[in-house]
Order: sequence, then C-alpha cells, then structure tokens
Amino acid sequence: MHHPANGNLLMRCWLPQVLAAILIVTPLYADEQAPAAPQNPPAAGQPAPVPPQTPANAPAKPMAPLPVIKNLKLLVLAGNGEMNDLERRVMASLVVQVLDQNDRPVEGAEVVFRFPLDGPGAAFTGGKTSQTLRTTGTGEAAAVNWMANGEVGTFEVHVTATYGNEVGETTVKMSNVTRIVEGAKKSSKQTHWYSPTWVKIAIIAGVAGAAAGIVLATRGGSHSSTSGTVPITVTPGSPTVGQP
Repeated sequence: MHHPANGNLLMRCWLPQVLAAILIVTPLYADEQAPAAPQNPPAAGQPAPVPPQTPANAPAKPMAPLPVIKNLKLLVLAGNGEMNDLERRVMASLVVQVLDQNDRPVEGAEVVFRFPLDGPGAAFTGGKTSQTLRTTGTGEAAAVNWMANGEVGTFEVHVTATYGNEVGETTVKMSNVTRIVEGAKKSSKQTHWYSPTWVKIAIIAGVAGAAAGIVLATRGGSHSSTSGTVPITVTPGSPTVGQP
C-alpha cells in the first residue's frame, strides 16, 4: 500500500530540479522563435546606405596612353630670316603651317611658340615667353601680340605642334636690329662688271665691232685692211666701242 507521505517526499525532492530545467529551456526556445529585428529605414533627406563594393563592381583599370608619334610637319610661312625693327617697333610676321604625314593641313592642332629666356628675343603680352594657339582649317597658326626686347642680335623661336599622340617641332631664326635700312637688300645685289650680264654685253659689242671693221676695210679698196679697221676696246665696267 502506497503511503501519501512518500509521494509528498518525492515531489519535494524532484520539483526544484524540474523547475530549474524549465527555466533554462524556455529562454532558448524563445530566442529561436523570435523574428529578426527590423532595420530602421533611413531618415528623410538622408541617402540610403551603400553596400560595400565587391570585386565585380571594382572600377576598370585606365587604358595605357598611346605612344607618341613624331610625324607632324611644320612649315615656316613667315618669320624665318626676318628682322625686327627696334627703333620703329615694327615686328616681322611669325606664321607656321602644320601638315600630317601625307602633307595635308591639320586643323585644331595645338601650336606653342617659345621665345628664348635670355639674350636677344621677344615676349608676348604680360612678359610671357610662350603662347599656345590652335591651327585653322588650313593648318596655319600665327603668333600675335608680341614685341621684341631691346637687345640687338639673332635668336631662335622654338615651335612645337601636338595633335592627339602626334607631335612635331621646328625653329624660326629671327634677328633684332636697331633700324631696318630701306633698300639694304637691294644694294647688296648690285651687278658687278664681271657678272654674266656684262660678259654677254662685251661679247655682243665685240662681234658688232668686228663686223663694222670688215665693212670699212672692204670700202677702203686700195687702203690696207689695218688702216680701215676701227679699233675695239673692252675695259672693266661698261664696254665701249670706238677709238681708244
């Protein structure tokens, strides 16, 4: 026969352990059943958070630059060998033309004119020694707003052209003079007595004189050929025909 006292004793022994097991299992079960906490939406006016970039979204590497090709040609249309008049402040024109490898004008090429930093030379507005221009439809570029400095002498203007990865360069030789003498170039080209022109005149005069002597000798009849011949004299300078 089961005694009630024994049942109460078992309850008092096992009840604390059962309650402790229930307290441990209940929170774990609650964590598994609880839904994930919702994320707070961004406040109004604030940009949405950007997820971190993955390798697939990484920016592409920049392409390697094209190699530089020196196939542009620069023709000096004006300025080479020209003089700048310092006294009257008259400057020579400075113009170049850019052509491609097929001798066709290049429009829109970047042209840079550079004057020397010291010695005889010139400067652009503001004392700058260089100027950048763009070529026209005919491939031409002309330096503007420049003035020679006060130093007399020769100098070189360095000119470069760039179009994409194509480049070219040249130099223009100029000189600064105190004053350009009018007709100086003409006087340097005077004709000398020994020039081909005077030689031709002397030959023609000699032939004409010889012909005249023959005619006079024939008309003299009995006179000797030497008495009827007109002497011919050719001297440096303008040739003369007649008596010495």
